[in-house]
Amino acid sequence: MIVVAIIALLAAIAIPNVLRGRTTANESAAIGNLRALVSSLEMARSVNNAYPPLETWQATMYGANCTAGTAPDPDFGPPSFCLATLNGGAADVVQGYIYDYTGAAAPSQTYTLLAVPQTLGTTGTRSFYADQTGLVRHCTGTATLAQAADESTIDAAPTACD
Repeated sequence: MIVVAIIALLAAIAIPNVLRGRTTANESAAIGNLRALVSSLEMARSVNNAYPPLETWQATMYGANCTAGTAPDPDFGPPSFCLATLNGGAADVVQGYIYDYTGAAAPSQTYTLLAVPQTLGTTGTRSFYADQTGLVRHCTGTATLAQAADESTIDAAPTACD
């Protein structure tokens, strides 16, 4: 009985730390994914002289070969986003974050990217935002594009999404 109590106590201490580690890893991955998407969009812009609109995002970034087991051409985008539509839907969950892309009608010189936790508090505690400036911004909570655009950059402490 004492052994069971000790194991339960250790589990009560360890499980929150494991979950916090997963949350931190998801947030780090979201920052890295946004930076990879920003770089990809810059490559696509250098070739096409504009950022892709949402409707043609996938075709512009990956061509027609965005299927499992097939190498995309061109392959501007990161592989983990090949099948994503980036409209904030269920297919756009990568490593615990839902990604949303907004590109204006072509030809566009602006875009916005938003990454929000799939489950706030479990998969992440912060939302992230990036645009054509290349800066990644963040805030605590779940943000909309309008809220995240005004938040602090990654090198500053996050504020609440409002």
